[in-house]
Amino acid sequence: MTEQESSFSRTALLAQPEAPILAAARLTACARSRYAETLLAETGNDQVVVVGAGLDATALRLPTGRHRVWVVDRPGVLQWRARLFAQADLADTATSVAADLADGLRVGDLENAGVDLTRPVTVLWLGVSMYLAPDECRRFFGDVSALADGSALVFDYHLSRELRDDAGRDYACAVAAMAGASGEPWQCAASPDSVARWLTEHGWRVEADIDEADATDDGFFDRQQYLSPMRLVRLVHAVR
Repeated sequence: MTEQESSFSRTALLAQPEAPILAAARLTACARSRYAETLLAETGNDQVVVVGAGLDATALRLPTGRHRVWVVDRPGVLQWRARLFAQADLADTATSVAADLADGLRVGDLENAGVDLTRPVTVLWLGVSMYLAPDECRRFFGDVSALADGSALVFDYHLSRELRDDAGRDYACAVAAMAGASGEPWQCAASPDSVARWLTEHGWRVEADIDEADATDDGFFDRQQYLSPMRLVRLVHAVR
């Protein structure tokens, strides 16, 4: 997402908090972050790599001193990130790793930035897979398969069209149109069986693959005015 697009998105969210599509987008961002951070607390891995980080603030929400976080993104995005953190008077405690992810993720770049590749790493890959071609997603699973045993991967993906419900299809059509117009079309959607096969072929074992709605508390949707569950986004936890 460019700086201009992010500014537009923030303005739209503030101006129309009741719009169902914007409410659903906020839920997606919050649900995936909460899911990832809950797993971080459970796994005990103290090395965290956020790939395609953008403005991710995971490092600020984790317990002080218990984790070291690296954020991986394009150089221009990392510069933008640094500028916005400075403007907000926030100390970005994460270590930046510049990488052109269109060429894949090189674990050597992580090692050069201080990641200890002999110990487990938890990789967060959130809000990224849907913008890549299926073969690029499969390649990414292979890239991170070089990490140590005990490493974990947490990511989200979109269900294939035939597996979505009506709400999921409607939301996908609306957001995909905007994403495509901004030059970032959605490209990858898959079934849980396909995702499990892509992971398994690179040595990953699926621990969980759940609907986004299942990551919320019981009764959550009963308390919401503008939100309802939909079948589109899946959250995955995989381990080596």
